Amino acid sequence: MTSFGSSGKPLPSFDEIWLNLKAALNCFYGQKTPDYMHSGLLLSQLHRDMDHYFGRGNGSEVSSASVSILLNKLEDYFGNIVDRVLEGGRDLDDVDLLKYYMKEWLSYKTCSKVANGICEGLYLYLIKDEPEKNINIFEIYALAVNTWKQHLFEVMHQKLMTAVLKLIERKREGKAIDKNLISVAIQCYVLDVNEIEGVSVSQAERDAKETALCMYHENFERFLLEDTESFYTKKATDFIANNSVTEYMHKVDNWLNEEEHLRNYLHSSTMETLVKSCKKVLITKQLNLFLNEFRYLLVANKHEDLAPIYSFCNRVDDGHRDLKVVFEEHFKDQLASTVKKCDKTNPKNNLDTMLVLRRYNIIVERSFSSDPSFVQILDKTWAAFINETPTYLLREDLRELKSTQKDYAITCVKELIAKHVNLIKIEFHDLLIASKDEDLAYMYSLIHPKDDVLLEGLRTELEKHIEEQGILAIKKCGEEDPKIYVNTILEVHRRYNTLVKRSFRNECGFADALDKACAAFINKDNLTIKLNSTSKSPELLARYCDLLLKKSAKNYKEAELEDSLAEMIVFKYIEDKDIFEKFYSKMLAKRLVSGLSVNDDAESSMINKLQEMYGCDYTSRLQRMLTNWRLSKELNEAFKEHESNAKIYLNLDFSIVVFNSGAWPFRQTFTFEIPSELGSCIDRFTTFYIRRHNGRKLTWLLTSSKGELTTNCFQKKYIFTASTVQMALLLMFNESVEYTIGTLVENLKLKKEVLVQVILALVKIQLLELVGRDSGHKSSSTELFLSTNKDMEGETSDMTDDIIIRLNTSFSNKKLKVHLSKARLQVEERQEQEQVSKDSEEKRRILIQTAVVRIMKKFKRLKHQQLMSEIPGQLTPLFEPKVPMIKKCIESLIEKEYMMRVEGEKDLYEYLA
Repeated sequence: MTSFGSSGKPLPSFDEIWLNLKAALNCFYGQKTPDYMHSGLLLSQLHRDMDHYFGRGNGSEVSSASVSILLNKLEDYFGNIVDRVLEGGRDLDDVDLLKYYMKEWLSYKTCSKVANGICEGLYLYLIKDEPEKNINIFEIYALAVNTWKQHLFEVMHQKLMTAVLKLIERKREGKAIDKNLISVAIQCYVLDVNEIEGVSVSQAERDAKETALCMYHENFERFLLEDTESFYTKKATDFIANNSVTEYMHKVDNWLNEEEHLRNYLHSSTMETLVKSCKKVLITKQLNLFLNEFRYLLVANKHEDLAPIYSFCNRVDDGHRDLKVVFEEHFKDQLASTVKKCDKTNPKNNLDTMLVLRRYNIIVERSFSSDPSFVQILDKTWAAFINETPTYLLREDLRELKSTQKDYAITCVKELIAKHVNLIKIEFHDLLIASKDEDLAYMYSLIHPKDDVLLEGLRTELEKHIEEQGILAIKKCGEEDPKIYVNTILEVHRRYNTLVKRSFRNECGFADALDKACAAFINKDNLTIKLNSTSKSPELLARYCDLLLKKSAKNYKEAELEDSLAEMIVFKYIEDKDIFEKFYSKMLAKRLVSGLSVNDDAESSMINKLQEMYGCDYTSRLQRMLTNWRLSKELNEAFKEHESNAKIYLNLDFSIVVFNSGAWPFRQTFTFEIPSELGSCIDRFTTFYIRRHNGRKLTWLLTSSKGELTTNCFQKKYIFTASTVQMALLLMFNESVEYTIGTLVENLKLKKEVLVQVILALVKIQLLELVGRDSGHKSSSTELFLSTNKDMEGETSDMTDDIIIRLNTSFSNKKLKVHLSKARLQVEERQEQEQVSKDSEEKRRILIQTAVVRIMKKFKRLKHQQLMSEIPGQLTPLFEPKVPMIKKCIESLIEKEYMMRVEGEKDLYEYLA
């Protein structure tokens, strides 16, 4: 009997449904790809048929039998697919196996999710009436996943596990790997946990999750932990044999940090066990090593190095047990030794025992974070000492101090200082860390007139401390923000400058120590080392000045700005002053040309401060730029007056900056066709200027110019602030909404690589669109997107001339005034940075060669070492010349025959007139 649906059409038969379903599955699982699948008609019809057939809810025996048959057919179908995959990977191993497995699994998973959607009606029918009777029913996706595990993964997992473990070991060795290979393989151990999460509802699926985790722990995690212990046992043994304990602790930190990266692709249940396993091998099994180092540091009075040992042992259970025993024994020995040395006839010497107690109190507080168990050791040991010491000594000690306190302090201070030099140095260091300025002042007042050698040692300690604190403070900045960077430096300087003035009475030795320390951490901080660039500090300082002197939403008041510039003590410590000048001049030029300078007085004040520190020669270029800018204002007014008198009215607001090419850092990097809208203005001003300044040549730097465009093609009326080349491109779209790359290159007469960069910057903000190719070859949006990303990252462009660029008429922006000129690509910024570095290197080479010629011309003959010692003196005001560069310059001058090596004396140079 034929069944009919609500529309009156006959319902499909079971055989028809299976044939259609199989055809659809074949398409998705890659057996064939009929054209009609692309229209989606088969999918839509199949989904309706499945829903009608299995969603009727008639509960008939025929329908139940059909469901059972269909599920069996699906399981067999999935089994055949998985068996083919298994056969294809049977002869593969290691990375090849993982790559094959990842590719096949991702394809199979995607297809299975589509199949699950098609069969949604079937699953709903199975569970809708009495779900508790269907505890062994899986969704179609779960059925596909389960089939994959039974037919393939359970057969291949041994080879997969071996391949994954080898890949993890390669990563631990620091070699590059494809981390996705590990992630995908791990997923398949826990398929029922991760892949079916949020989908399954049946008891069968819930049970499968527990089984999957057991399988993962038993068949993978157990072997991973064994491999990990074996790997790090060997690594630890080899490293300890050739390195110090401190270096080993740093290495362990690096290893543990590397292990944390595994969190991204191992199952979450593994990490805690894995980290414990690593700590067991790297720390627990090496506790004797740490214990011996701890004992050595105590005996050697290297108390500042105890904290890392304590912290390290604290990472494992009961790691402090033996440390506490050693500490207690050492403290007892120190007290006993001190009492033994005391002269019983002079009770004042018992003061030494109080100093010992104070020292170990500081150790527990600073190095062990006031750990209660260590505090208890101090209390217990001190109580025992008090009870065992003859009471008359303490009593006599107190009486004597009260009666002769003043005289005792005067007569014994030298003796005490001489006796406790090391203790004083330790105490000085501890007081610096604790910021006890008053105690430091008192210590200085006792030592200053009496022991110059000790004072020199304290100055060295202060210099080292400030340098360490400066490096640490900059490291904590965590980013290249110039404001944070400079404020951090100023804060460190302010703190220790106050200390030097108040506690050390601004004594010149301590002031010199402050200057040396600041110069060290500013020019050699972690940030510049990390980025492998000696020019980072000068650049960040220049950018900070740019922030102060550039117009913004939160401009400083005039007095605040002047105070901020006056505080710029950082200038004093910059070694690479030439690189600072390079960056500063570029940023000054941009501020002046773009009209973004806060005001003329602020710019002059900044240049005057630089002139006071570095001299007129250093700032002459900057001064000329400022003069050009002021004259340009007058020139603009004169041009407007001239045009008005001639009754000539330009069709746009036009202004210029005329500057001396030798003073400004701009250069013409490319040329293009000037928009006709700008041509008349340019011609008018050129004629005016040549008449006013006969004999001068005027070159238009359109690449550094900008303007404003008003739009009438979007839902809102925008004003675009754009560079001239952006204006030239956008004005093209007045004639047509789309062009090919080739057409734009031809019309704009612009280099293709430059045009592509301009276009992609506007594509990035969605003002322009890449819509395809003009020829018969079709490009998917994905291909174009990938191509765009490559260009954005500065890679070689593969954009052909037939790619179509279209104006996005649906463009929208929250702001009505949009600064397109800020849409710069990363590659432009990187090229600008590289150009500054390249120019600086070349200028330094010329300066070094000039200095060498000047010196040789003066002395005629010089030994190599004498010449090397003379050169820095002439260049230090600008930069610290590096020895390798000096040697290269000397060789270059020899090749150019400015000088020569004296025959028979290779280390003697002679000047050639």
